[in-house]
Amino acid sequence: MDKSPQPVQKPRHGAKTYRRLLSYAVPQWPLFVVAVLGFLLFSSMEVVLIAVTELLLDAVGAGIEQGKGFLSRYVAGFFPGGIMPQETARWLVPSAMLVIIMLRAIGNFVGSYGLAYVARAVIHQLRSELFEHIGYLPSRYFDRYTGAFLISKVAYNVEQVTNSITKALRTLIRSSFTAIGLLTYLLLVNWQLTLTFFLFVPIIAAIVGIVGRRFRKLSHRIQNTMGDVTHVTQEAINGYEVVRMYGGRHYENARFQAASNANRQQFMKLVVADNASVSVIQTLVGLATAVLVWFALAPGMVESMTAGVFASYIGAAASLAKPIRNLSEVYAEIQKGIAAAESIFEVFDAPKEPVGGELHLTSPVTGEVTFDHLGFRYNEDGPLVLNDINFTVPAGQTVALVGASGSGKTTMVSLLSRFYEPSSGRILLDGVDITQVPVSELREQISLVSQNIVLFNDTVYRNIAYGELEGKPPEEVERAVDLAHAREFIEDLPEGLNTVLGDNAQILSGGQRQRLAIARALLKDSPVLILDEATSALDNASERHIQAALSEVMKNRTTFVIAHRLSTIEGADCILVMDQGRIVESGTHKELLALGGRYALLLQQQSGGTLS
Repeated sequence: MDKSPQPVQKPRHGAKTYRRLLSYAVPQWPLFVVAVLGFLLFSSMEVVLIAVTELLLDAVGAGIEQGKGFLSRYVAGFFPGGIMPQETARWLVPSAMLVIIMLRAIGNFVGSYGLAYVARAVIHQLRSELFEHIGYLPSRYFDRYTGAFLISKVAYNVEQVTNSITKALRTLIRSSFTAIGLLTYLLLVNWQLTLTFFLFVPIIAAIVGIVGRRFRKLSHRIQNTMGDVTHVTQEAINGYEVVRMYGGRHYENARFQAASNANRQQFMKLVVADNASVSVIQTLVGLATAVLVWFALAPGMVESMTAGVFASYIGAAASLAKPIRNLSEVYAEIQKGIAAAESIFEVFDAPKEPVGGELHLTSPVTGEVTFDHLGFRYNEDGPLVLNDINFTVPAGQTVALVGASGSGKTTMVSLLSRFYEPSSGRILLDGVDITQVPVSELREQISLVSQNIVLFNDTVYRNIAYGELEGKPPEEVERAVDLAHAREFIEDLPEGLNTVLGDNAQILSGGQRQRLAIARALLKDSPVLILDEATSALDNASERHIQAALSEVMKNRTTFVIAHRLSTIEGADCILVMDQGRIVESGTHKELLALGGRYALLLQQQSGGTLS
């Protein structure tokens, strides 16, 4: 089955996605308002500082007289005769500039810190909800996507969202306020002249829109190629022994180089689009400023302004280039954030596994299991993996499933655990359709030991008393350890049950790891037990110990055994022989041998007690 990362479906409206993203900031709205006010203070002081240069230049020139400048008409009016004395201007103007600079710095700090706090809170909530939601996704989702692809979403894509909230919103708010403030100042000084600047606004807006769509498309590609990089890296690290033993370093290096290079190529396309758009917009803003200056220097226009007003006006016009350039760049950042958010929301919008019905099993659960004309296919248009499976396991009995690989043995018990949903038919537990029972309640009744042992980077004790089992009394944990015949090797560990196992418990042998998994299942003490190749990694001596323990534990417990070793199925109450999704033979070990059919053929092909 192809589990390579697939392109996500992109919503048609990026604004809708961004609003959904920003909705996560709603709980932080008081701090967000404070951040906006901080940026408003910063931007207003930025404009005021430019305007004050008018007073500075006029004070150096003809003096600050009421009626001769834009600000002087307000400032000089506070002094007798409508003229600010030179000595007063000497200390008042620099003091005002110092206060303005300090207020601007305070506004920038308050705005930046507040927005960063809000952003990190949003990212933490997004990341936590994403991780939690992944835990509720159905098995079909994991069949489609690799674990590395999902890890990339949690680690890389969520971080991409950060820039669209922190850097993008900071620039958007601050630069927008600054641009509005500068334009307001220019309009107040000379509105006829300022209208020239607006002729270039539609062209700049069109360029920003085109580049933004390009950014969004490239950002999706970058995220997908980043998933490929993570996937190759994870496989090479997890399979390092195979890589070394079979000389696969060059092959894995080539795979990684290809994935990384694809990511680099997409990123460079993004860089080209970014820098090209910024250069074009800067040129347009420069052209607009040049046209503005050309008109400002026209005869009659200069005479209507003092030197200070003219200089501050040109300075304000030139200063517009920076916020406009920043706004063009922030649109690209927002588009990258939208692309990342779409990828994340695609996971959020994926349906969770069914929660089950509202019926409850009668306590205590006896463990009678019935497969009623069960059929299953992985895809709607795919072949039947299980076809008309029909049998009943009485409570407390053991049924063994044998057959060639791909015959449907593991799929059958996966349906019992509701990792998948039947395509037809049903499964009954104590006469109740398991789809009508809450999934959590159903799984409380089932213990599983599979051939793929999963142990976590935690202590031996916590790996046995895992999850909902952590509340079990220590004496029950000790008893499970003894029943699984794990006491001997645990006592040899540096800190016994408190030894941290490390990544996937590599310090343990395969047999030791399986015994810990068996101890975990024994501690759960559920009425239904599934052993999927549970003794496949045990040597003969260990297997004898485990079989003695399992024989005791399987009493009065409905047990499904999937195994190739004869020793694990000889004593089964019933053996089901499967072939291509069907049950072709059933009976006890002796009955099937006497039948002389497929089971007997499997035994003839066995070597060393192993069914092939």
